[in-house]
Amino acid sequence: MEVKTHQFKTQKTARYASYGTLSEETKYFWFCLHGSKMTCEQMLYKFSDFDPETHFIIAPEALNRFYLKGFGGDVVASWMTSRDRLYEIEDFCNYLTHLYFQYVEKLPLETKRIVMGFSQGGTTLYRWLHNSLIEANYLIAYSCWIPEDINLKNAKSNLNLINQIYTYGLQDEFLTEERIQAVNQIIEKNKLNIEREPYEGTHRIEKSQLAYLLKNFIQYI
Repeated sequence: MEVKTHQFKTQKTARYASYGTLSEETKYFWFCLHGSKMTCEQMLYKFSDFDPETHFIIAPEALNRFYLKGFGGDVVASWMTSRDRLYEIEDFCNYLTHLYFQYVEKLPLETKRIVMGFSQGGTTLYRWLHNSLIEANYLIAYSCWIPEDINLKNAKSNLNLINQIYTYGLQDEFLTEERIQAVNQIIEKNKLNIEREPYEGTHRIEKSQLAYLLKNFIQYI
């Protein structure tokens, strides 16, 4: 029996979370992509110490949702799988671009724009910038793999016009020394100008590291 598979475009309702108040007082706009098996709310909890009057943060949730364990309990999300991978990339690029510009158009002129991705969200971030023309002031790649199958030198977004920071915990169980060496090779191959900021920690977002990056790379540049 011959079975054929097909693709069909349809609308889908996306979910995202926000923290802070967008106003004339907003100095920093964050657009943050969570990692696999996370939710948008979990991403925002990491910013609870940030001033909601000057920081406005959007956390999109990935379009693929599933139960974390078995057939019930916590629901989490993932940006992409190996099935229909190119279509999933196209879908999340369209989704992220539409959501990003919905808020960018409302920002005060001097607001600094920060795009950030943790783990799978960091890989997604680079694929998004490769496929879409996005302007931002800062990029934080947090404990993530930089995709090696795309030419980031020819990205639609000019990555080297964005201040890029790659940060990760030295005890990260996924980013072994060998993996970090491979990431460095990808950075060199694509001629990316990235500040590397390792710290003592595991595969998780640390509030203290976010505060450090804000103070040392964003507030005083």
